Amino acid sequence: MVWTQKGSMDKDYIIFQEDGLLGAKNQKGEVVIPPQYMEMQPFSCGLSLVRNHQYQYAYIDINNNQVIPFGKYSWCDPQFTCGFSRVMECHYLEKKWGIIDTLGNIVVPLKYDRIWTIKEEYLFSLKAFLGDKEEKINLHQLNNKVIFDGLAYICTYSVEAFKELVHCEILYVKVQPNTKQLYFTYGANIGFVSLKGIPKEPVISIVANSSGKIFPLLMEKSDIGKTTLFPAKAPAKAVSKRTISKTESHKTSFWDYESEKMNDADNWSDPYGDEQAYYGGWSREDVESGLADAFEG
Repeated sequence: MVWTQKGSMDKDYIIFQEDGLLGAKNQKGEVVIPPQYMEMQPFSCGLSLVRNHQYQYAYIDINNNQVIPFGKYSWCDPQFTCGFSRVMECHYLEKKWGIIDTLGNIVVPLKYDRIWTIKEEYLFSLKAFLGDKEEKINLHQLNNKVIFDGLAYICTYSVEAFKELVHCEILYVKVQPNTKQLYFTYGANIGFVSLKGIPKEPVISIVANSSGKIFPLLMEKSDIGKTTLFPAKAPAKAVSKRTISKTESHKTSFWDYESEKMNDADNWSDPYGDEQAYYGGWSREDVESGLADAFEG
């Protein structure tokens, strides 16, 4: 018995059955997941819902890794829709519903007694119930965390080609003050960063993630094609104040270092030479004078 995979992102995989167990093959007929599951749903947003002999559910990726492990939830949606899935927990006789993304992050807390089926046309107004009280869930507003999962690559540019495309001379790498996650700005726009250190061959890819968000991603050339990446974060020491010498204080962007071929690890841990990134966007003079504290309370 064979089920042909539907959907553009996951169409390369075929669910098949052998000796009463389910697995997956690619379009060449090669087994990528050996038959081992009692139930296996077609892949959606890069994941498949499977059930084991203990009637526990899990979401796995095409490498058979458990992204959401067995037994975490009592029930899960068979398919992800635009990167979202309903899940349910049972506590004694009480059932509570919530919504997760493809990394298992909880987007909607598990507090509802019912949540209607997730459909694309209802993502901005999804019905949920607390007892008899009806609420409307706006997944667009709640999904404010950009994840680097289920990545599809639209196009990739060199740094210089991207700057020419967006009509900017400099790209600035900065730090989110609360999460310490790195991002970059180009003009009045922002992109995201996935790097593990000083990039050897930095490129900027335009990508779409599992929830359909399209954004530019600063990354290593060698990582192109990977469907899951991790956000870059500033090193711990980058958030502490330190004296910036006159010789480096004029270097305010990631690309100043790149263009001058500077590989000083201490400078790069700034992070990446962006002086204002230390102070949540305030200049060093503002911080030392107490002006930033005055505005931020």
